[in-house]
Amino acid sequence: MQMSKLFKHKKIVSLFYYFIISITLILLIKFALINQVNLSSTQLQGNLLIWHSTEGKVANMLTTAVEKFKELKPEVNILIQSIPQQKNPSFFIEKSEAGFGSSALILYARNLTELLKKRLINPINSQFIDTSTYSPSALSQVRYQGKIYGIPLGSNTRVLCYNKAKLDATKDPILSTPPTNLDGLIQRAIKGYTVGLVSSFEDTFWGMGTFGGKLFNEFDLLEPNLDGWVKWLDWLKNASLQPNFIFSRNRNILHNAFNKGKLAYYVCESTEIPDFSESLGDDFRVALLPEGEGGKATPLIYTKVIVFNHSNTDNENRLGLAFGKYITNPEQQLAGIIKTQSFIPTNRNVNPNVTLLPIESVLLKQAQSAVAIPLNNLEQILLIFEQGETLYQQAFVGEISTLKAAEELMLLLNNFSS
Repeated sequence: MQMSKLFKHKKIVSLFYYFIISITLILLIKFALINQVNLSSTQLQGNLLIWHSTEGKVANMLTTAVEKFKELKPEVNILIQSIPQQKNPSFFIEKSEAGFGSSALILYARNLTELLKKRLINPINSQFIDTSTYSPSALSQVRYQGKIYGIPLGSNTRVLCYNKAKLDATKDPILSTPPTNLDGLIQRAIKGYTVGLVSSFEDTFWGMGTFGGKLFNEFDLLEPNLDGWVKWLDWLKNASLQPNFIFSRNRNILHNAFNKGKLAYYVCESTEIPDFSESLGDDFRVALLPEGEGGKATPLIYTKVIVFNHSNTDNENRLGLAFGKYITNPEQQLAGIIKTQSFIPTNRNVNPNVTLLPIESVLLKQAQSAVAIPLNNLEQILLIFEQGETLYQQAFVGEISTLKAAEELMLLLNNFSS
């Protein structure tokens, strides 16, 4: 009798374990099937509309990148449409508010303020982007209140463009090379080499750092030191009295003059490089902006970014993010700078060969001392730049002293800081 009960007990236990094992296997199979379905559903597919305002070689580069991305992801259809620069982002704002905006928009980061105010773009989930990939200056232009609102694609800044043919005409070994400091630039002008500078607060911002001046600290917070700006303004006023220095508020005039070989040196924007490369050929060269007694030149750096519409579906955001990551990977960034010679990679892992890519190497090196306007301070800084332009022009023509100009600008900066 006891043996019979023990046998029944063992049989019940065996059936129980068999039941548990069967249920476990069924759940494991079901989980695997769910994962397989989820995996297939995350494969990139669908449509993405991108508006942009790029032109020339940069636009061609974007088109090529889209075509290659579609080869890798044949189930993704990306349509890129160009909109006029003067309507970017106003056209996007108008259409997005009506519910017809593009899935993504490529624009300069300094135009993001209105999009943020109107909440027309969404932040990128930090889990889906490796911010360590991008340069700090590029990230500061898309980070707002601790969140990332776009992927930085490429940057541009100012450098010293020069016509090598004019330098080769001399037998002086010093004059046959570009100046490395401000005194050298003055000396070359005195020796007969024409120098073109766009005369505005923003265009001459690069010289503030050569005398130790600054607006921001290393944490992108306003911490102005305008003593250097006073010295820089004095230097500019002195330079304007020297022969062969040409100051103009119109960049097009200086661009055309350099393009036609009438200037030996010209503080240019890197976006102008493709035009000069085509017109001047091997005679076109670039160098770092000259240094001063207070340090390296600190030109402003501007970054184009891709942002995503607030009304996007999750899939549109996924496609846009995948494309943004693709065109900022090292291979695509390097291909881009080779094709255009005019943009600075935002990916920190791109290091162009100095011998093979001399122009691109100079741009990247200049970017290391360049100053980015942080998105957190963008709206205030643009207002400061407006006032700075007025004070700059007044000080340059002698309506007010350079010291007075700095005092007025500092007062405005302090008001914003408080």
